[in-house]
Amino acid sequence: MFTVYGFITYLVQVLLGPASLFNAKLKTWTMGRKNTWKVIADLPKQDRKTVWLHVASLGEYEQAVPILQALRGQSAPPFVLVSFFSPSGYEVVKYRVLADAVCYLPLDTASNANRFLNHINPDIALFVKYELWPNYLKALHHRGVPHFLIAARFYKGQTLFNYRFGRKLLASFEAILCQDQQSMALAQQMAPDTAVSLAGDTRFDRVSQLAKELQPLERIENFLNHRFCLVVGSSWPEEDELIVNYLRDHLDDDFCVIIAPHRPSKSQAEALRSMLNEPVALWSEEELAPSRVLIIDHIGLLNQVYQSANIALVGGGFKTGLHNTLEPAALGIPVLIGPQFDTFPEVVELVKKGGLLVVHDYETFEESLTNFHKQPRLIREMGALNKKEITNRLGATQRVMQAIENYL
Repeated sequence: MFTVYGFITYLVQVLLGPASLFNAKLKTWTMGRKNTWKVIADLPKQDRKTVWLHVASLGEYEQAVPILQALRGQSAPPFVLVSFFSPSGYEVVKYRVLADAVCYLPLDTASNANRFLNHINPDIALFVKYELWPNYLKALHHRGVPHFLIAARFYKGQTLFNYRFGRKLLASFEAILCQDQQSMALAQQMAPDTAVSLAGDTRFDRVSQLAKELQPLERIENFLNHRFCLVVGSSWPEEDELIVNYLRDHLDDDFCVIIAPHRPSKSQAEALRSMLNEPVALWSEEELAPSRVLIIDHIGLLNQVYQSANIALVGGGFKTGLHNTLEPAALGIPVLIGPQFDTFPEVVELVKKGGLLVVHDYETFEESLTNFHKQPRLIREMGALNKKEITNRLGATQRVMQAIENYL
């Protein structure tokens, strides 16, 4: 299987150069990986422990932030290098990563893995969620470097479970620290000789911390002007259509909506504005036009915007994959989502507890907003349920740190 995987990876490496000429994101990804070798070659020789932490993208990095903070808080803080796979993570946070060094992960070939590890020489490696790169794991195993899968999440039908190759990858870890019971049961089944435990989801620690640190945005408060506010986070066309229809059918002056598209950009904002038959304000504009609609055409503001919401609608639950519901839930806000959420255990639990409400179409969306608008008590009760569930799930960071403390 390694032979087949190696051949496929080699083909990808050969084709990346030509393909990047026609794709801006791929070009960023390719150039970033070339720069990795300079970044790690310039690293000074360390007289302290070195931790390598790898994440796929922005969501996994946010999941890792509590761990990075805990590492920095050690009495003898280790040297920490964070690597990213995706430009959508690295390019957003590269200048504010909580680490001593940050880079793209070079493509997973045997030669790249050995060259990378020769430079950084880690004492311990941490992989977040389900980042399983065969050549890197193999090289770490051969070097005797303990490596952990943290905030691990597995689900039935996952491709990983269909092959012995996947079992071999999981078996290489020193320990697998899972987010939930289902993931733990599947990991134990796949890797019976590996230490598997239920550590919880560090995202609960992260969103709880963020909720305490938030400061009001004066610009947002001025836009709200004491109106009832729906914040639509990480919207896709399905959520946009719901909003367009609702605004068409309801001309309330005391209602406003803030929309943060999944891919915020000037062009996306203009396209959305053209769908709405009324004045629309854009965050990027110097003066916010008087309107019922504000579009956030800027990355990195969503969590701050959520704090001004009476209700949140989180995007992706109709078609593309549900986005982060924990950020608004941690703020004590009722959350609306589309019907496709079964692969997100934390969301399933929040729906059961009553803080998240599933809408299936425009009719149920309209009915839900109308009920919230008329029943402030319902908003308070559902928001309190969300906040309680977040509080009950804290502590994953501490459990992860306990598992790795002997290697620091």
